[in-house]
Amino acid sequence: MVPGRFLACLPAVSFAALAAVMACVGAVPPGEAALAALAAAVALVPSGWLAPGGWRRRAAEAAILPAALTLVMVADPTLRRMALPPLLAFAALAAAAAALPRTAGRDRTIVPVALALAVRAATGLGLAGYPAWWDALTVLAVAALAAAAARLLDRRAALLLALLAGAAPLERAPGALLAAAALAAALVAARAPRADLGRPFAAGWGAAAAALALTLASLGAWGGFAAAAPFPAAGWLAAAAGGLALVATPLCPPALAGAAWLAAASLLGPPQPPPPDRSGLELTAASPDALLPVSEGGLYVVEVSLANAAGLRQGTVVATVRGVGRDLPIRAGVETAEWAHERPDVRRTVAHSLPAVAVWRPSGSGRSALWGVAGRIAGNLPAGVQPRLDRAPGLPPAVTIAIATAGTSRPTPPRDWPLPAWILAAAAAVAIVQLAAGTWRAPGAAVPWALLTALALAARLPVAPLRLLAERHAVDLALAALLAAWLPAARVWLGRRRVFLASAALLVPLALATPHLTPPLYGDEPFHLVVLDSLARDHDLDLSNNYDLAHHPYNRIYITGKIFLHSPVLAFLLLPGYLADGRAGALALLALAGAGLVAVLVRRARELGVRRRRLALLPLGLLLTYPLATFSTQIWVEIVGALAAAGCLVLLARPVPRRIAVTAVTALGIAVKTRLGLILTPLAVVVWWPRRRRAREVAVAAAVLALATAAALAVEALFLGYPLGMRRLPDLLPHDLRQPLVTLGGLAFDPAGGLLFAAPLALLAFAGVPRLVRRGGWGERALLIGGVLTLAALLPSPEWYGGGAPPARYLVPLLPAFALALACLPRAPGVAALAAFALPSSLLTWWVYVTRPHLTVNPGDGGWWLADALARRFGADARHLAPSFLRPGPATVVVPLLVAVAALAVVLAAWRSPRVGRGLARSAVAFALAAAAAVIVVLTQRTDRVVELEDPQVTHVGGSLQPPPGTYSRFLYPNGWRLGDGDAVEAPLNLPAHASVRLEGRLEGAAQRGADFGVSWDGGAPVRMHVAAAAPGSVPIPGVPGAGRHRLRIALAATAGGDAVLDRLVVTP
Repeated sequence: MVPGRFLACLPAVSFAALAAVMACVGAVPPGEAALAALAAAVALVPSGWLAPGGWRRRAAEAAILPAALTLVMVADPTLRRMALPPLLAFAALAAAAAALPRTAGRDRTIVPVALALAVRAATGLGLAGYPAWWDALTVLAVAALAAAAARLLDRRAALLLALLAGAAPLERAPGALLAAAALAAALVAARAPRADLGRPFAAGWGAAAAALALTLASLGAWGGFAAAAPFPAAGWLAAAAGGLALVATPLCPPALAGAAWLAAASLLGPPQPPPPDRSGLELTAASPDALLPVSEGGLYVVEVSLANAAGLRQGTVVATVRGVGRDLPIRAGVETAEWAHERPDVRRTVAHSLPAVAVWRPSGSGRSALWGVAGRIAGNLPAGVQPRLDRAPGLPPAVTIAIATAGTSRPTPPRDWPLPAWILAAAAAVAIVQLAAGTWRAPGAAVPWALLTALALAARLPVAPLRLLAERHAVDLALAALLAAWLPAARVWLGRRRVFLASAALLVPLALATPHLTPPLYGDEPFHLVVLDSLARDHDLDLSNNYDLAHHPYNRIYITGKIFLHSPVLAFLLLPGYLADGRAGALALLALAGAGLVAVLVRRARELGVRRRRLALLPLGLLLTYPLATFSTQIWVEIVGALAAAGCLVLLARPVPRRIAVTAVTALGIAVKTRLGLILTPLAVVVWWPRRRRAREVAVAAAVLALATAAALAVEALFLGYPLGMRRLPDLLPHDLRQPLVTLGGLAFDPAGGLLFAAPLALLAFAGVPRLVRRGGWGERALLIGGVLTLAALLPSPEWYGGGAPPARYLVPLLPAFALALACLPRAPGVAALAAFALPSSLLTWWVYVTRPHLTVNPGDGGWWLADALARRFGADARHLAPSFLRPGPATVVVPLLVAVAALAVVLAAWRSPRVGRGLARSAVAFALAAAAAVIVVLTQRTDRVVELEDPQVTHVGGSLQPPPGTYSRFLYPNGWRLGDGDAVEAPLNLPAHASVRLEGRLEGAAQRGADFGVSWDGGAPVRMHVAAAAPGSVPIPGVPGAGRHRLRIALAATAGGDAVLDRLVVTP
């Protein structure tokens, strides 16, 4: 038991190490990092010590990972302080809920107290600035309230009250009241007889209590929101709905009670419009006018505040908005106000009121927190209109007009649904799933409604950063709510062997949401949609009038000399769904195909004698990891190929194999995509293989296979002009020894095109192939042969990564082989440990690809979404740490070797001591956090050698990517950033001592006769460099500073028609 307890505490230790690293590299203030580490420790250590085992405990440990991701990736301090405390509170609640059923006696009190203190630590910035004795009294009151709740209330009610006690800004309460509450709660906790009260109220009010606690936690760094009424638009209807919910929900089932609270929250007023995610500007006496961003059409929002304007009287015109049809005055106390209006010293003297529509932004923290106010002006503007703001001429010179944000109110790009639409869609999906599965009466049925209610509250609070945060992550909370409803439902359905229903209940909502997450993606999907549109509208296959190049210029690549770029057979298969609901209907049909694939694979695994526990885990592993959900919600041929292969396996395994069906499926697969024949043809050969080698049977089999293959290839030739499309047979032959090695390494280790980072469990499945060969039938063996043929065809191809497609696209039709091999993995502690290590990255990739499908597109330039995000966050070159096989570097060799050595070490350690293997598997979350800390150390401490100037950490002020976005296989061309006259780039550099820096690139057009570069370090005065050259070359950068982090700005001044394409900076120690 003791080793298990220590292992349960390791995630808290690793989280503390990660927080310390973030503080040491200057990415997070030390106090904030210390409070986050303290919250994680209080959340995980006491509960883990009391109840270290069970899958719920492991899930609670994994719940700390979103908080760690937020700590690392969110750079804006206000947004981070709003996002991190609720995530830490959620992890603490999960740990307490996992531990409380396993405790009794005094331990039953420790768990709620630890929960309350963990949440209080997460919001600990709210205590800043108060005397130490006041902070101690506040913490004592929180602990005493939680202890009293544990003494008197039902377990769930005790956890909810502890959660609220920790999140509530008790530091703002009067001292006498706070001391009295702490004393009374302590006396109750010490002397009251143990009771079990509050169960109906916990079920009825649980969703509201949890939502309120999460909302309070998001504002805890500023002591809650006390500047004004939190819901200024709420009226008597909201009060009546809240009162009715208070009375009625204890009598309702949990799901119905949660839906009632969501409805009550929705009546608190209209949602705040999404604030434009733009930087602001200021008008002063020296710069009295400014142009605002051009309208994109729709609701245009401007948020205006004043500085040094407390003496302006009510109604004083401070500025005028022009160019919008009629001049709109902005008046103090009506449309805007002094930003520090509610600061005590200003409130006593300010001569105007708050604006009619107030928007608040916090600054400082704790006792010194200040809520700044701005007025919101909103109205509809047509696209193309550019408003101008003019400062009133008679204002005192010291008065400044600040535009916090301005622009068209839009959902977070590339989405087209705002936050309220995601709440409504998620609520509908949650309700349908809970009703269909009958889980609406279960105690946990309120959890998804609590998440949606918290999101509804955030949408209506007039706090601009919180509204922006909620808009950005609405899809994440919607998916979390769907999963909270789906997981209990899936447990019911899978227990009844309703695998298809369980799979469809998750995949279909994801498919219906995808069109609102992103427009049609780069790759095959736009082409298939063009074909579907032609079939649905024109009832023909003449695509010439369907490309719509004016609105979709990317479709130009589909206009080729051949009849079609891709076979239209997939469009024929998806046409019923498209006719029903356009792109969403087609994706829903693909989602049903994905659900059918899961059901068929579970059936085949059961026939192979896979153990019951693995049969239960197999559908979860398929549905909650890449690639099934991605290819079931995007239009590619791969999921059709995988379903065809799985169906053939089942048909082959029947007592009398279905020859005609297998042959028809194979022919259809080849007609959809010729390369699917590499996988399906061996299955057709097996089904027709004569049991007795009689000449007649052999001839019949050969004739049938030849006829089916010829028919399928004829369909391909009919549409493509050639059975292989744009490829020819010589393309399938290797031309050198390097390309096969690049292909194998890339499919295994490339982060954007391979398996290691996207689907590590698929790599682990290779360990189960020998057992699958032994236990499987001829169908499984034929499928593996098809996999070898597919891999052999990819070896000579520079397009092994699939073009602008999700990772390892060409291997996805082999998903049945990967899934069955994974189900047949040997029972060994080392394998279990590797599987546990693979889960965090698998779940992260699945979540990101489902909620942000545009990130699945491989740009073909060596980039990767996570490396690019890290580069932007830390201002460092993260691509050099990713093992790209498109643009090889040292990491291309080092990272695979490190991974292989680590995997071998885990296997050997587990082989020598199974107890060590089980301990390693138990510590997967801790190792993931430790690995993140190590990556950040390397990323921030590594000195630069080469910086590509098109990379994401480089700030681009004008200019354009070279070659342009959408260029096929960009890694085959020299990349760079094109500058015109007045454009600039600003590159962060971590220089070694005594370094020299050279700029590589080329001049084009008139710039070849001479152009000037303005070079400046760290915001200093620019140094002029005159360059003239007709060929690519390099020039030294003057004034290189000493060792450390610096920023280099390079601006171009060139005559008309002159450009410069900057390639990279080369640093020489």
